[in-house]
Amino acid sequence: RSADYQTGSVSWSSPLRVAVTDDLRGVVTTFALDLKTAVGWDVAFVEAGTGGDLEIALDPALGPEEYRVVVDDVTVVTAGSPAGASYALTVLRQLGAVELWSPTRSTLERCEIARVVIDDGPVFPWRGVHLDVARHFFDVASVCRLIDLLAAHRLNTLHLHLNDDQGWRVEIPGWPRLTDVGAWRRSSPVGHEDAAMDDNTPHGGYFTADDLVHLREHAARRFVRIVPEIDLPGHAQAVIAAYPELGNVDEPLEVWTRWGISEHVLNVGAEALAFAEEVVRYVAGLFPESPVHIGGDECPTSEWERSPLAEHVMVEQGFGDARQLQRLFTHRLSAALRDEGHEVVAWDEVLDARVDPGTVICAWRSSSKGVEAARRGLDVVMAPMQFLYFDWLNSVEPGEPTAQAPVPYATTWQKVYGFSVVPPGLESELHHHVRGAQAQLWTEYISTRDHLDYMAFPRVTVFSEVVWGTPTTLEDVRPRLEVQLDRLAIMGVRFRTLDPEA
Repeated sequence: RSADYQTGSVSWSSPLRVAVTDDLRGVVTTFALDLKTAVGWDVAFVEAGTGGDLEIALDPALGPEEYRVVVDDVTVVTAGSPAGASYALTVLRQLGAVELWSPTRSTLERCEIARVVIDDGPVFPWRGVHLDVARHFFDVASVCRLIDLLAAHRLNTLHLHLNDDQGWRVEIPGWPRLTDVGAWRRSSPVGHEDAAMDDNTPHGGYFTADDLVHLREHAARRFVRIVPEIDLPGHAQAVIAAYPELGNVDEPLEVWTRWGISEHVLNVGAEALAFAEEVVRYVAGLFPESPVHIGGDECPTSEWERSPLAEHVMVEQGFGDARQLQRLFTHRLSAALRDEGHEVVAWDEVLDARVDPGTVICAWRSSSKGVEAARRGLDVVMAPMQFLYFDWLNSVEPGEPTAQAPVPYATTWQKVYGFSVVPPGLESELHHHVRGAQAQLWTEYISTRDHLDYMAFPRVTVFSEVVWGTPTTLEDVRPRLEVQLDRLAIMGVRFRTLDPEA
């Protein structure tokens, strides 16, 4: 990974003349649309060797996401894949004027690009951000905008959390009440949960199949894959409000109006198991090339412990502990997804029981759970809440908006930058099990796009360097961070401003 700056610069203007092979034409078309939107420039496709501004081609000697940029009179980009070419074009925009990132037309007649030779590529293949659309719903336009922001940081995964106790967010054929009832709650807490205040304002929304296909296709143009998550059998109160027969109690429930973890979970009967498989198969089918997350976290067993049906199933299965019942769902959903060709991802609670081989673990409770997963021969995506939960406070200073955890629980951008993707203490021969990392944006206390921006940035920005595998020092990164925040500002991102240096 190197950047060797040369003397002088290269001047670009419209029309930008680009020579490109057919297999990369789509990448350049997206780049051209970005330039047209930002500064009104045109891109003219020309033949290689005819004196263009930019030549782009694949090089099979490079890794899948690696690229080389040589900025000269004719700038040459070579890449190991279309994704690598896209990253190289992102870097070229970063080398130019900040106006190249404007989402609305700005005036820029000419742009100087520093002469430089860059050889680069990521260390980790999984570089992600998780967005919870269940607690507060974010529409298609907002998610597309987030995808664009992830791509601007060369992040390649958006983990989309599509259901929880507080809302079901995807339309499922044959189960209309999931969205007619389960996608809407009558009220939400105001301020911190402990304050016991409510807004008494209905909240909801959901994606249709067409919406999710649109998101998938938009993400693909940015070389971001969407990993959908359906989290069952826990986090199911919205499901049970819509279809009470899938639960364990006789009294009717509403979509939950509190945060936290509801004790209402799916029952362990044949119908509930079949329901879980049907909806997971359907959602997975909308993302045919993606891993699929099956949740598996925070599933209370209190209802199962009181359930005659659960007691019968435990005897039938030879279980001695109600916690073992969750594996009925985990195993069935895993088998169904693998049957459809999907990789299976789950939160680290599944480590508390026997885990199907090949399951990818999202280690959220601590980095030690990533160590445990790797030592058990499982691949892991690092997501420890102590470093990568961006619903936590940005700082311990007064004036921060209400967040998931109170002072002293805060995650500054400096703390994020100090995170080690490979867990300390993990044996070197097991490092290959670490796929990468992802930052989590849970949305109990994030209800607007501006607040999402504030909680995500600049933490996502410094995280992108960490998970690319090239962190340096706080003193070294701050000037780069300030320049990137200038780009985010022109993009309309309402990030948290940096505190003055001490």
